[in-house]
Amino acid sequence: MNVFLAILLLAALITIKIGYDSFKVRGFRPRELDTRLSAVELRRIFQHTVAGTGWSIVDDGDPMVAQSGLLAGIRQQIALRLDEDGDRTRARIAVTRYSKKVFGGATKAYTLRWRMNAFIAQVRQADASVSVAG
Repeated sequence: MNVFLAILLLAALITIKIGYDSFKVRGFRPRELDTRLSAVELRRIFQHTVAGTGWSIVDDGDPMVAQSGLLAGIRQQIALRLDEDGDRTRARIAVTRYSKKVFGGATKAYTLRWRMNAFIAQVRQADASVSVAG
């Protein structure tokens, strides 16, 4: 009976760990935004919300890439790719580099989620008609 309970507890812990890890990774999944804002405005919002507080822009091209500082440990990156089509701009924000633990699972996933969500919130504030997918 004790062996059965130990196996059951171990299975429950493994299930919780797998679920929590996938929850963290899902939090910084790529997002696509369709907005009336120009590429210049979106780049300014990206620089203001994602870069800063230890992060900086390391590539100002397309995609525009923000990267965490070296003091934070393994560097992480978030990229913004833009495609203008008439009066609409399609933006794709995605994590291009993140650190993993030895047995899987993302480290510092909340920082990535907060930065991406801050960008999306600023775009929503500037353009109420924005649509977000992902």
